[in-house]
Amino acid sequence: MGQDITLKIAGQEFQLKAATPEMESLMRFAADDINNMLARYDEKYPDKQLTEKLLFVTLTQAVSRLTAQGKLNALTDSQNKLNAELSAYLNNIDTNR
Repeated sequence: MGQDITLKIAGQEFQLKAATPEMESLMRFAADDINNMLARYDEKYPDKQLTEKLLFVTLTQAVSRLTAQGKLNALTDSQNKLNAELSAYLNNIDTNR
């Protein structure tokens, strides 16, 4: 069913539904993050149009997400390697004594 919420992003209000309280919290955090980034771009580029600044926010968010995904993939690969090494060790534990 979900919870009806209102988020204000870049001065515009949006009526949305959050499926869970956790999703509502994430949506509010994301909206605050977008607004904070937009405020920084407003200070840095006062002569740019709102759409350009929103594109900067989008690009920054996308790069951050891709960077985090790359780090997660590297950690997953490392975990898989360690699990394989541990399994190999445990499978040969009698010969390792």
